[in-house]
Amino acid sequence: MASIDRAAIGWSLGVSLFAVFISIFGANLQSMDNQSIPTHDDVVHSDVFFTLQGDDAVGSVMGFSVQAGPKMTYVSVLDYLILATSSASDTVFAFDTDENLLAEIDVGKTPKGVKIHPEGKIAFVANENSGTVGIIDLNSFEMTGEIQVGNVPHNIIFNNDGNTAFVTIQGEDKIAIIDVSSSQVIDYISVEKFPHNLDLSSDGRFLYVANIGTNDVAVIDLQTNKITKRISVSTGHHGIDVSPDGKQIYVSGIGSDKVNIINADSLELIKQVVVGEGPHGIRADSYSEKLYVAVTKTDEIVVIDLQTLEIIKRSNLGKTPFWITISGNS
Repeated sequence: MASIDRAAIGWSLGVSLFAVFISIFGANLQSMDNQSIPTHDDVVHSDVFFTLQGDDAVGSVMGFSVQAGPKMTYVSVLDYLILATSSASDTVFAFDTDENLLAEIDVGKTPKGVKIHPEGKIAFVANENSGTVGIIDLNSFEMTGEIQVGNVPHNIIFNNDGNTAFVTIQGEDKIAIIDVSSSQVIDYISVEKFPHNLDLSSDGRFLYVANIGTNDVAVIDLQTNKITKRISVSTGHHGIDVSPDGKQIYVSGIGSDKVNIINADSLELIKQVVVGEGPHGIRADSYSEKLYVAVTKTDEIVVIDLQTLEIIKRSNLGKTPFWITISGNS
């Protein structure tokens, strides 16, 4: 009988201690849930970076802010690395996502668009007043070569596998096609007029080019290198982005107050969202849930819900936000 009582007492004590452990551990776990584990919105917002021309800086929606150079223009991100052009100092600034300056890279005259290659070993930069695309080695953080492309190159995009780059040549109303492995221009596509920014369809077949001179988007079939359609949009110059899910195309117009939303299947303009004067940088998050717009004249980052196509947030995060990049949709 005594042995049974000792066993019962031991069991009771064990249960009590286990309950105390669960109570303490549970409280700590609940605290971790409330304070340490990022929400879905935190994960999305943490990868949104933009240039601030009025502050000579690069910022982010989550509070990242680092000083850079005069007239910060374009920005690109891949994993931990951020590259941003200072057009007035002929420099590309390299940062990591912990706000550390990694390098100041001397490039050509008046750098504008910059794009990190999908493999992360090199980047291309459009040197507008040099007529070149500079090749940046991302191990040494040096410009190791230049490709002559034409008069006033502005921005760049790589295709999905990184074998080809497309560059808007504003001064000659055309797109340069670069073979990345040989660093050679292999063809040109004529467009009109003043091609500014560009993006690709999710399957890589179509190139969408926003043109300042005609205030439209030229749809180019890359199997024929011919324009198949033009879509009228608001007054440029324009930013352009294809949602990662491939369903919509977004076009800003800095000369107006609107963002243009185009159905990627029908290639019809389905809505214009009034965001404020001077929208330029524009990027959808990697989930195709939210659209971020840099509104230059109101100093705002405006967020649009891509299900309702309505504005859900406005934030003042610095002076003259210009271009936006998002990890997974740079």
